Amino acid sequence: MTEPHTVVLIHGLFGFSRFLWMEYFHGIRQLFESMGLRVLAPSLPWAGNIEKRSAVLARQLSDEEGPLHLVAHSMGGLDARYFIHHLGGAEKVASLTTLATPHRGSSASDYVCSHLSPFVIFPSIRALTLENMSAFNRATADQAGVIYRSYSASRAISEQPWITRHYGRVIAEHEGDNDSQVSVPSAMWGEHIATLPADHFELIGRDFWFNPFIRRNPFNALPVYRDIGAWVIAQDED
Repeated sequence: MTEPHTVVLIHGLFGFSRFLWMEYFHGIRQLFESMGLRVLAPSLPWAGNIEKRSAVLARQLSDEEGPLHLVAHSMGGLDARYFIHHLGGAEKVASLTTLATPHRGSSASDYVCSHLSPFVIFPSIRALTLENMSAFNRATADQAGVIYRSYSASRAISEQPWITRHYGRVIAEHEGDNDSQVSVPSAMWGEHIATLPADHFELIGRDFWFNPFIRRNPFNALPVYRDIGAWVIAQDED
């Protein structure tokens, strides 16, 4: 009997695998399982730095033989890259697909670190400045034998959630189009598949629009993950 293909869902900053009845990747585990995929969803330190989160990821995947297909949102993509390069993940990882991962950092992090913001206390936020991510990239090269793929996302500032719109303006000023947390150029890594018409949270099936007076075109993330799942299945069948 053929073993099912294994997908690992890796959550981002301030995220969780499951909280009470909620899953970080809303509806996505169920979608992948309906496609015949085996799904793992590690729980990482919600505000830890990349090294700490990656070490936990490595421990939770230590008994997995691979091949593993990592699917990561936001900071989870950096944890995955560190795991692949520094912690032996390349021996068992076949691919990494990132969605809105700040591979080159985020001006939002620079802004927080240069202003009186309570978020500056979190090492994860400090790790994501443009300067720190430049150093990270120099030390964390892509590994031969691992396929790197990425999706970026962008919403007009007027269509971004009001709770993060200020950061969208900051990023737009310094980096250009963005999803309110990560710019399009920063999210592009390896083979760039598409720029999705979504904000940062819609990519995991969450709608933080909260505006009853103005409508925006909704974004459904499930077809994107269906495409990712189909790609994983095709890779393992080659």
